Amino acid sequence: MKSGNTTMKKKKDNFTFCFKKTKGLRLVEPNSNLVEVYIRKSKSALNMLDSAKEKQENEWILDTSYYAKYFIVYALFRKVGIKSGIHDCTIFALKPLFVDESIICNEIYEELKKSKELRIDILYYDKSFGKEQIIERAKIAPEFCLEVEEIIEKISTEQIKRVREKFKVLKNSLI
Repeated sequence: MKSGNTTMKKKKDNFTFCFKKTKGLRLVEPNSNLVEVYIRKSKSALNMLDSAKEKQENEWILDTSYYAKYFIVYALFRKVGIKSGIHDCTIFALKPLFVDESIICNEIYEELKKSKELRIDILYYDKSFGKEQIIERAKIAPEFCLEVEEIIEKISTEQIKRVREKFKVLKNSLI
């Protein structure tokens, strides 16, 4: 069992890594064009998910459901003006910047995290592992994407400002 100090150190180390890496977390200007690009990418992945399900291609079902979720979350990041070229950093930052600020629910964070972990487990380890989990992650994908897209549409200027300020505070406290 991890002590509170060990957990806090790990979180701090993760953020330090994400802020220091060249492709890690960066504050940029919000970009509505890129928001639309990532929303389209998410919808495209959902379309490919349907095709993968028809053909019962489990690895592609998993990949396309994960990318549909990741792209829509990344659209949210671009909406507030955060750039990240590292999936782990995007997912890691989702909790303190959006969940802890009550912009998205913890279930969205947990679902994206589970999807990525399952994808890595199957991609690099046991290919026959978790067919039921793959199907479950895929079933959740359309509703997940719709929910995040609604958040993107409704996020207020004040919420965007809060996320950006928290980003700066986190970054300044670590670097």
